[in-house]
Amino acid sequence: MKNNPILLNIKDLAIHFSVYKSVVKALQGVNLTMRKGETLGIVGESGCGKSVTASSILQLIPCPPGKIVSGEIWFEGENILEKSEHEMRTIRGKTISMIFQDPMTALNPVFTVGDQIATVIRFHQHVSRKEAWVRAADMLSVVGLSDPGATLIKYPHEMSGGMSQRAMIAMALSCRPNLLIADEPTTALDVTVQAQILELMKGLKKEIDTSILLITHDLGVIAKMCENVAVMYAGRIVEYGSLYHIFKNPSHPYTQGLLSSTPKLGEKKGRLEIIEGHVPDLSQLPQGCLFAPRCFQAKTVCPEDIPTTIEIEKGHVVACHF
Repeated sequence: MKNNPILLNIKDLAIHFSVYKSVVKALQGVNLTMRKGETLGIVGESGCGKSVTASSILQLIPCPPGKIVSGEIWFEGENILEKSEHEMRTIRGKTISMIFQDPMTALNPVFTVGDQIATVIRFHQHVSRKEAWVRAADMLSVVGLSDPGATLIKYPHEMSGGMSQRAMIAMALSCRPNLLIADEPTTALDVTVQAQILELMKGLKKEIDTSILLITHDLGVIAKMCENVAVMYAGRIVEYGSLYHIFKNPSHPYTQGLLSSTPKLGEKKGRLEIIEGHVPDLSQLPQGCLFAPRCFQAKTVCPEDIPTTIEIEKGHVVACHF
């Protein structure tokens, strides 16, 4: 994996949203690299910038109110942010696909599942309608739906959450993308279906040789799926490393807090630890370390200066004064 070529490289990405009379600084200098064949997890609380990061890769940030203030997003050697909308349409769904957080709202309610999958196939692969429907049925079979022919003619409201999520995965993988972005793909599912979806994604990753950028707030999903992990807080990457680094040697107080608030097998029952406070208002950010007001290790320098990102061991970087 370490010797694989770099697939995605995000450099100093900053995104702001104009809301009424204020500016929300959703991302502030995000740097992220992932290699071909890798599953990279992005974890953090709601409002930390995970979904904004994912949407920016496909240029899905609504403008206005959103604006990419600075930065670059390099994918397969090309800066995506320099591409036109027409060029992006040839990329979305073909070389980069995305599984959205809620399939019930991501799927169009007025078209059948078959129509929606077949449209993606016809647009990118230039095949006939009949051939596109055959390939759509094949993809529904690949994702584990027992009666793909019947599913093709169903509307989204006629399917369960698990079936809808599988249909979304089938659509996302129908053109065998090089990068699959999964934005909390199992949030609305029960634990049994969640496990099935995760196993399905792992199997399909090997089958079609794709890379996965997995966004979640569930550390259990991260442990099951990822090789490397980026921890986000208030629009910044505060820690990045391998799965071993993050779980065995968490070095940022926020990462430590996330792990401490997760129940573990074999431990005595009791109250879980919590991270006091809330994610700061992104339109009124404090001066220094954004985590300082909630940090149990905060010192005098923390509220005054923004910490620089340092490498504490090979491949393991942390943005913390201590």
